[in-house]
Amino acid sequence: MIYTVTLNPALDRLIVVEQLIADETIRVLSETPYAAGKGIDASRVIRRLGGQSVALGFVGGYDGLKLEGLLINAGVMADFTKISGETRTNIILHEQKTDQHYVISAQGPQISSNEISHFYHNVKKIQDMTYMILSGSLPRGVTPNLYGQVILAGKKEGAFIVLDTDGEALRESIEYQPTCIKPNVTELSRLAGRKLQTESEILSYCRIIHQKGIEYILVSRGKDGLILSSQQNKMKVTVPALDVLSTVGAGDSVVGGFVLAHSQGKDLADCVRLAAAAGTATARTPGTEVCHLKDVEAILPKIRISDL
Repeated sequence: MIYTVTLNPALDRLIVVEQLIADETIRVLSETPYAAGKGIDASRVIRRLGGQSVALGFVGGYDGLKLEGLLINAGVMADFTKISGETRTNIILHEQKTDQHYVISAQGPQISSNEISHFYHNVKKIQDMTYMILSGSLPRGVTPNLYGQVILAGKKEGAFIVLDTDGEALRESIEYQPTCIKPNVTELSRLAGRKLQTESEILSYCRIIHQKGIEYILVSRGKDGLILSSQQNKMKVTVPALDVLSTVGAGDSVVGGFVLAHSQGKDLADCVRLAAAAGTATARTPGTEVCHLKDVEAILPKIRISDL
């Protein structure tokens, strides 16, 4: 079974207005709630593509119940750790006149040591874990050590572990040797401490990361597609040029598509092909909506893969 971990999930509210005008009352044209957070997005994508996963993480309060209900109603299994604080709510504001997006991201609740312990022991009890996706930022009260301990617990079960985070959480957690990391090129540059622009620069730094025991590095590059680096394979994935509505969740869709394909025994080329198609399809959806199967299937034949 695939498990996804989102330690700082959110209830996203996509609000559509005609135009933002200072000192005026702005009428809302539509409002749509989404269960959100990077691991949750990956779970939603896996479900959309015909797979199944279990979403883990911290939820609390009324908004936490609403988030969980949205997932259940979408067919995504969830086994969250309940907390005393309230799950955060993010505002995604879309201005129709300019087609601009504004994302207001809340800080999130403080997680207690008791809640951390409860979550960790729940993870250690899992017996059917074959894949685990660890994604997103850390909530207040949680250090990168929790990611590290969860990686070790997953490795003990022989799970394929994907880490998708940024900054200090990424820097510290790769020392625990997850199977795969999925930075975008900006996040990889931060990890390297210098700007990585060319494919040669990206692959050169990937070789350094492989020496730390990381088997796969999947680098997302927006409209420039993906690069997959492993000890044996270096692949460049090119995506078709399509109108982008929102890039929110595109990277998480890459992770969801890659893990689902890998869990189905597909070869690496097909894994990155589905990953790229899912990410591209999500970029064509509004707000924090994720890809639809029919769009992914339409994009798949347009994905090009070449060896580097």
